[in-house]
Amino acid sequence: MKPGYFFSLFLLLIVSASQLSAAAFQRDKESLVIPLQQGVLKLEFPAQNIIHIVHSRTDSFAAAPSLMLTSFDKESVDWRVSRIGKTISVDTDDLEARIDLLTGNVDFYDHNGAVLLREDGREMMPATVAGEDVFHARQNFDFSDDEGIYGLGQFQDGLMNYRGHDLTLVQTNTIAVTPVLVSSKNWGILWDNYSMTTFHDGEDGAFLWSEVADAIDYYFIAGANLDEVVAGYRLLTGAAPMFGKWAYGYWQSKERYRKQDEIIGIVREYRKRRIPLDNIVQDWTYWGDLGWNAMDFDRKNFPDPPAMLKSIHDLNAHYMISIWPNFDAKTAVFKEMQERGFLFSRDDGAQKGLYDAFNFKARDLYWQWLNKNLFSIGVDGWWMDATEPEFGDTQEQSAANAKYVSNTALGSWARYLNAFSLMSTKGVYESQRKATDEKRVYILTRSVYAGQQRYGAVTWSGDITATWQVLRNQISAGINLCMTGIPYWTTDIGAFIPNTALGAKDEAYREIYTRWFQFGAFCPMFRSHGTGTPREVWRFGDEGDWAYDALVKFDNLRYRLLPYIYSLAWKVTHENYTIMRSLEFDFNDDAKVKNIDNQYMFGPAFLVSPVTEKMYFEPTFVGDVIPTQNLVDAQHRKNGLSVEFYNGQNFDTLAVVKNEPVIDFDWNDGSRPAGVHQHYYSIRFTGEVLSNEAGEYTFTTTSNDGIRVWVDDQLIIDNWTDHGVTINMGAITLKANTRYKLKVEYYQTLGGAVTKLAWITPNVAKTVAAQKMPPTKTWPVYVPKSRGWFDFWTGESLAGGQQVEAPAPIDQMPLYVRAGSIVPMGPFVHYADEKPADPIELRIYRGADGRFTLYEDENDNYNYEKGVYATIPFFWNDAQQTLTIGDRSGRFPGMAQERTFRVVLVGENHGVGVNVSDAADKVIRYSGEQIIVKLK
Repeated sequence: MKPGYFFSLFLLLIVSASQLSAAAFQRDKESLVIPLQQGVLKLEFPAQNIIHIVHSRTDSFAAAPSLMLTSFDKESVDWRVSRIGKTISVDTDDLEARIDLLTGNVDFYDHNGAVLLREDGREMMPATVAGEDVFHARQNFDFSDDEGIYGLGQFQDGLMNYRGHDLTLVQTNTIAVTPVLVSSKNWGILWDNYSMTTFHDGEDGAFLWSEVADAIDYYFIAGANLDEVVAGYRLLTGAAPMFGKWAYGYWQSKERYRKQDEIIGIVREYRKRRIPLDNIVQDWTYWGDLGWNAMDFDRKNFPDPPAMLKSIHDLNAHYMISIWPNFDAKTAVFKEMQERGFLFSRDDGAQKGLYDAFNFKARDLYWQWLNKNLFSIGVDGWWMDATEPEFGDTQEQSAANAKYVSNTALGSWARYLNAFSLMSTKGVYESQRKATDEKRVYILTRSVYAGQQRYGAVTWSGDITATWQVLRNQISAGINLCMTGIPYWTTDIGAFIPNTALGAKDEAYREIYTRWFQFGAFCPMFRSHGTGTPREVWRFGDEGDWAYDALVKFDNLRYRLLPYIYSLAWKVTHENYTIMRSLEFDFNDDAKVKNIDNQYMFGPAFLVSPVTEKMYFEPTFVGDVIPTQNLVDAQHRKNGLSVEFYNGQNFDTLAVVKNEPVIDFDWNDGSRPAGVHQHYYSIRFTGEVLSNEAGEYTFTTTSNDGIRVWVDDQLIIDNWTDHGVTINMGAITLKANTRYKLKVEYYQTLGGAVTKLAWITPNVAKTVAAQKMPPTKTWPVYVPKSRGWFDFWTGESLAGGQQVEAPAPIDQMPLYVRAGSIVPMGPFVHYADEKPADPIELRIYRGADGRFTLYEDENDNYNYEKGVYATIPFFWNDAQQTLTIGDRSGRFPGMAQERTFRVVLVGENHGVGVNVSDAADKVIRYSGEQIIVKLK
């Protein structure tokens, strides 16, 4: 190679850059286009604080409309272009972009000239993916050393700040992704791509990479704070509509209510016990023999669905039902979808019954079936499960398996991998909106993507397991998702999988469930759900029991806070607010909050610090397997029991007779006795049990499916039902050194049988006697820098910027309220719209000026979009100790013309906790006109 080659090339680059900067770029009203050495760069300006960056390797730009974006009124942005040497500068009133013509890199600056973010090169690598010629797109960034990076969706790794970490953006059961990066320096990036994407940050730099792209395409959003960044995201992708007021109350769910009378009975029990409830949820298999996701009820178990819905509505509750994106081949909906070509197939020709949500005609047909048998009879909400959709248990499996599925109506699965949930919720939301304006759409979905908030969808964190670490990880998962601009998120209270066969009877599980419930009461949505054990409040004890009372306490607290929460929901819709707030939203100047992963703000007032470690209980002792020497078979031989194996669940045909030394089996298909059916068999153990001492014995069984136990001809355990692995207990008093007749019966339905018989003898029971509640523990909380804080439970005031040890008895989660807060608390109610929120207890936390706007409407229709609502503003002047209640704006049918506000100046043991304060500092009668009140 000639020595002068590189020098000549360098001169050529300089000349090229000079020519470009002088004349080559093109400007029209909306965009600036700059030719580069490879391809072209386009900048657009949707708003003063948003710049759209597109880099194409060709001379044209892809014309396909973005699925993420929505139509919006673009601001009239006055943007200006100037050239300084080899740099083109483009600026608006809020933001500046500088383009280096040699490298093509774009650097972003705020209006004061401070750098926000620098690009550090980009790559568009030609590739063939799923038979399509595409590009792998990679955009490199140079983050500042001291900034935190957040967002990207819901991940279960417990990370709050993603600096120094890698993430893969592929939907799975417990991972919900949305390609929005957010920085502690108050900027965000919306990465407009649906394919498998990775985020990397390390010593070698940072980048976003996508597998399938036509161009690098992203929006840079700057703000004075993170609320403005979120507002920019929602300007681009759509506002979040309001849910009915009922949706902000408590939801009861489990896997699953099997019969019509059962689910109605649950609601009746809540009303009988006067425990607040607004929504009951019907999980899967309600379709019975009709086939998977038939979108109709099996009339054997649900004989009269319209009457069932009416009964639930008459009890002032709502009804949500689970629906899926795939169908059994025997269902009528499958057959119609197949006939119209709306189902995906695999390369091997197999049909999995998954519908093509990217096809608007398929979305319309999906709604027609929902409406025919469900919405038309009164279903109130949609639980759209498995909207990833389910291509695999891991991200790697999902991305790989999707490539073997036939193309969507828009293109390959590789290209549209992450957007199924967005399109499926779009279809249901838009169809229900066309059907009626009288009922607000509510959708719960296991996946999410950028823009999905505009379709009335809430995301939950999937099928998680009940461990303390998983509980802690929920906090950062939810906060990071909400930071992307998706405002509504929730989790299965108590986790989907309880991780104990004893379920709600286990004191250790009761402890984690109670802590989870406390956390759930301060999530945007408040919902209990799971398998393995019932989740109704009374399953955890009864009135007077610690767990029951703690759950009822926080349920009541949620409902007392509904005026506050519903007003925040209006801020979400009207002002693009975020309810579940990273501490970076409100304390961006406090460096200590950058990596805090277990605290957050709930609205402007509450600092929430869930307890995420065991403090009180070890797992409940469930006995020792009854030893061989204490068993005698039916022929009076020691050291074991007689066992009869039958084919059929009801001891239909005797197959095998043998002896076993103990009852402790976990049979799989290979270890069953020869001649016993793979599924659907029953077993009978008979003989005698020898007691060693006198007193009460507790017999325990661990089993799936039916189990019952007789001792001395007394039936002490009876759970003759299909069920997952469950522990049952039964007690009986026995004499010492005496043989008693013993019979155990068991049936199996699906193979893999688990059967174990244990006992807790009287002497052992004494050593593991019921644990006493130990002294009150504490929990470490960092209270950020501010004008001050108040302990919600005691009213004690404290300074910000310090670590404190907060009391954490089992019925109390650390809660602090920021000085300057105004918190409206309503009366005790049993459902959200039982009565108008009057009187309202207006708690004022002094130490700083404060404001709050109370929002009210008709609770469940879309008239609020037409201005049919009312707001009342409150202002606290701390220096003058005056409260101003401003003029009411607006009105709606049924609005209370006169209101009572019981003003409470919070102090030690005054205006604290859940209960209504005995003595208000001022009682104000309000009829809609401004009132200014001087307080102490």
